[in-house]
Amino acid sequence: MPNFTEQAIKKAFVKLLNEQPLNKISVRSIVEECGINRNSFYYHFQDIPTLIEEIIKEDVDGIINQYPTISSLDECMRVAFDFALKNKRAVLHIYNSVNRDIYESYLMTLCEYVVSKYLDTAFGRNVVSEYD
Repeated sequence: MPNFTEQAIKKAFVKLLNEQPLNKISVRSIVEECGINRNSFYYHFQDIPTLIEEIIKEDVDGIINQYPTISSLDECMRVAFDFALKNKRAVLHIYNSVNRDIYESYLMTLCEYVVSKYLDTAFGRNVVSEYD
């Protein structure tokens, strides 16, 4: 379980990301927002891209744990879109940055999971091969 400082850093970063583009956010602005020193940031995260990856991975893992099965196309689409709509400005800022590949990678992981769980639920494991 992440500790209080990690959570404060993540919360401050997401707040800033919802307010401004990624290229305007610095480690300094993050630590000022959450009231810690720079060394504390670097104790928990190597850099801002590492922070982004950790936040996105945490969200994707949470969604996967929350939906062990997906029983309808509506639910499938809702799960996929809720992920992006939760903090749409933050997602757009990441998507329009040089760190876009981090977001796309985890989004693809989430999409693959959602579609495969829907297919497993709707058709069973034996009807559609993993390759298809």
